[in-house]
Amino acid sequence: MLSVYRLTKRYEEFIAIQDISFCVKTGEIVGLIGHNGCGKSTTMNIITGYLAASEGTVLVDGEDHVERANSVRRKIGYLPETPALYPEMTVGEQLAFACELKGIKDKKSEIKRACQRADVQNVGGRLIRNLSKGYRQRIGLAQAFLGNPPLLVLDEPSSGLDPYQNAEMRDILKEASKEQAILLSSHVLSEVSAVCSRVVVLSNGRLMADDTPGGLRERLRRPGRFYVIGEGRMEEFRKAAQKSGWLSDIQVRSWERPGVFRAEFQAEKKDAAAKVFCILNETGVNLLQLGVDMPDLEESYFCLTKDQRHGSGDE
Repeated sequence: MLSVYRLTKRYEEFIAIQDISFCVKTGEIVGLIGHNGCGKSTTMNIITGYLAASEGTVLVDGEDHVERANSVRRKIGYLPETPALYPEMTVGEQLAFACELKGIKDKKSEIKRACQRADVQNVGGRLIRNLSKGYRQRIGLAQAFLGNPPLLVLDEPSSGLDPYQNAEMRDILKEASKEQAILLSSHVLSEVSAVCSRVVVLSNGRLMADDTPGGLRERLRRPGRFYVIGEGRMEEFRKAAQKSGWLSDIQVRSWERPGVFRAEFQAEKKDAAAKVFCILNETGVNLLQLGVDMPDLEESYFCLTKDQRHGSGDE
């Protein structure tokens, strides 16, 4: 649905993004992540037609967004970080106005459909200025749904939402992805991990990775790194592990509830599980979980973008 090929944007001597390539297929939610100034907003603005690229190509449903600009715009639903809403309008008036701008003729049925998808059908007569941040985000999303575009481009869709509203937004996006392609940017990596099937990582205008969240974690996994979650005497386990002679880089900390701890360690021997069971039995610790220690998405992100931020805050 969306194909970005070797995208570059220059401002005289400054290169905002360079040689960026990735794609988003129907049925996918792809997260675009990176530090402030990495080029996320520049990339999204080029995709949506707000900026012209210096080099490269953007195709939406096989159409070039320069050669077929008007057709491509109709195929994109865009939600900026701060939705473009008029506070003095009611929700119904705002969406009717958006229909006018998009050239949608059957406004009534289209507004009804978009409101149902964004779950805002109960606030159609209310003034936008009287709505919460969560509802305003969802009105902006309903506006992006108008016309049923095959591609949604969402800039920080969960910005400013509380945990309950975040969960609602995730459900809405997962449902939308069944028939649309979705590209979203976010600084909340736990949200990206929960909702995105793939992650595109940018740093200083360059593509650092394009993979699934699990693929990124596996790529940066340290061989021989394991973890144990146990219930019992944490300090006894720590001491026994340190004395074993075959465990190294041991990190032990309390975990989730009193009496439970998580231990992470490096084990070079192939029979690591058997050795850990011996230590657990020796110290009287009940085993709750044993597995390979995988970095989470946040750790993977830090590794990929380490020492890369230039700190301008501009994108």
